[in-house]
Amino acid sequence: MNLKNISIFTLIILIFTACQAKPAPITHKIEKECQFYSLKTALCETQEQMINSLKPYQVIFIGDHHPEDKLHKNIASLITALSKDGTKVHLASEWFYPSDAPILKKFANKDINETSFLEEIKWKKRLKYNKYESFKPMYQAVINSGGKLYGINLSKEDRKKISDQNLSAMSKEELTFNNSLDLEVNPHKSLVMPFLSFCHAPKKGESQENCIKRMYRVQVAWDSKMAQESYKLSKQLKPNEKLIVFAGSMHLEKKLGIPLRFSRLTNEPFVTIIPANQKTHKVENDIGDYIIFYHELKEK
Repeated sequence: MNLKNISIFTLIILIFTACQAKPAPITHKIEKECQFYSLKTALCETQEQMINSLKPYQVIFIGDHHPEDKLHKNIASLITALSKDGTKVHLASEWFYPSDAPILKKFANKDINETSFLEEIKWKKRLKYNKYESFKPMYQAVINSGGKLYGINLSKEDRKKISDQNLSAMSKEELTFNNSLDLEVNPHKSLVMPFLSFCHAPKKGESQENCIKRMYRVQVAWDSKMAQESYKLSKQLKPNEKLIVFAGSMHLEKKLGIPLRFSRLTNEPFVTIIPANQKTHKVENDIGDYIIFYHELKEK
């Protein structure tokens, strides 16, 4: 091989290697403290500016970092501000199921008090590690706006059927849902697989690989159900109403979980708001549309 051919071959190898290398994600460096940060404009926004930014949208996805009281207070404040012009703000929550509708309706209509609501919804059994007091400001802000509370999650029984692929126990509707699950969204896999990299409860004789596949199927079912229920609720919205879909941040980040599946059902525009600790000074460009900041809870 002469020198010219070697040079060409070397250049081809370098180009090929460069094409294979994973590019570094584009990030935003946030120099100062913000209430909200727009990943569209790369600017901090006050709550008043944020309200103006949200005016065009009836559907708003907001992520949760479950034990963060300050985050929930900030979201409650946002709900109150959104409702000041007479807008009714409804909240569709990961914590509840569609079957909880009668209880949630009674609570939102003030037909039952808080104590009865917590007993009927079986909060302590359902959310062992999440205090009701943390979420209370959000629920109260919704009710004060004239809004309703909705459940959108897949029940534990349905999750188990999908996990076990117990097809004989599924209704026709459940079979259709199970067979419609899209398990081949590679960016979504890349996002969640690090959290599913080890199966802690494999079935007898089940390999780690099959266990992880089963866990991922349930994750997709979880997101798909919440997307479908959010879509149903969005179709009922009146011009003076907004729907906040509230779920764990991982279900919303990069618009690959619930938002992706929601967008396949409708052309309704939506916006995603992802939580971040106030100490966070660097965020990926595509993590969402906005960041909502909160202060970290101090250890007692």
